[in-house]
Amino acid sequence: MTFLLGAGTIRVDVTVSRALACSVAVKANRPQGLTRMFVGRRPEEAPPLAGQVFSLCGFAQSVAARLAVLNAADMAMKVDERIGSGAGLLAERIFETLRALILHWPCPLPASLGATAGRHLREALAASQEIIAAAKAGQIDRAHLAAAAARLSAAASELGIPSQGDTPLPESACAAMLQDIGDDRVFNGRRPDPLTINDDSEVIARLCAEPGYASLPHLQGRVAETGAYARLAADDVEASHLVQRLLARINDVRLCLKQLTALAATGKHDGASLACGGPTPGAGGYGAVECARGRLYHQAEIGGDGRLSSYRILAPTKWNFHPAGPFVETLLSSPVGTDEAAVRSVSRLAVLFDPCVAFEVNVREAAHA
Repeated sequence: MTFLLGAGTIRVDVTVSRALACSVAVKANRPQGLTRMFVGRRPEEAPPLAGQVFSLCGFAQSVAARLAVLNAADMAMKVDERIGSGAGLLAERIFETLRALILHWPCPLPASLGATAGRHLREALAASQEIIAAAKAGQIDRAHLAAAAARLSAAASELGIPSQGDTPLPESACAAMLQDIGDDRVFNGRRPDPLTINDDSEVIARLCAEPGYASLPHLQGRVAETGAYARLAADDVEASHLVQRLLARINDVRLCLKQLTALAATGKHDGASLACGGPTPGAGGYGAVECARGRLYHQAEIGGDGRLSSYRILAPTKWNFHPAGPFVETLLSSPVGTDEAAVRSVSRLAVLFDPCVAFEVNVREAAHA
């Protein structure tokens, strides 16, 4: 089962013995050398390039790049730009979360919901793009932002995002997803080990010092996870693990809508919870952004000629789909079985971890591995 989410693929091979997942291999195949495109360019070229290169979360990529080059040059983002960046990041995070759920859910939505869900998702896209376009142009008008935020909130509500709590609204696409996984208790619940701002200094130090760290990031003694579940894991031990992950995604959208509405009303927001950065050794700096799929890092260094001499990017998917990461840990020893239901369960789990590239799931008996 394959979902086309962007450039590259992730292949998940699950080997089953006596109905239990005894081995999980995650192999990523992504375009190599993307960061070399940044080297030799002027620092101000990095943000628009980042937004163009990446098909998903392009605005988050551009903000992370902007923070990285500003910090490398010992400069700060101005207040108006921070407000615009905050609005754009929230709008993009809302839409990207909804898009992944609606377009890539492994089981078809009921016919009565399929067509209307597509229409509401297009409405969410239009509202999100309007906010992002204004942020890029540096023309965030609070009245216009409030109107676009209301449109985005209305579209999200039609898809099932509640105004309170994390239970999806009845007869909505999100409610259908919740019903689809309500009885799926294949996976044991696990508390996440969240990747947070407190980890930035170690992550950036390792990213700069260790070749290959961007492909296989790690923190000693930890199975770090990033994304909505890591940010908002609930304490409802009665709910299945898949349900907990879905409700975290729903709650993340709700909270982002609340922050976006407040930003339009007051011009204030908790910027550090969305994006931050700082200097790195030498003529370097980094930016970190909490996007739909989790914590995204860009790190830049400026040479003596004023151009970028080094550039690094660490994507959230690299943590969550690490060969020894939380997705694999959740799968191992789970009673997945070997039939079509097994592929469906593993695919649901993968969608709720939300990789930024296509993925393919294969499940087979140990005797045939």
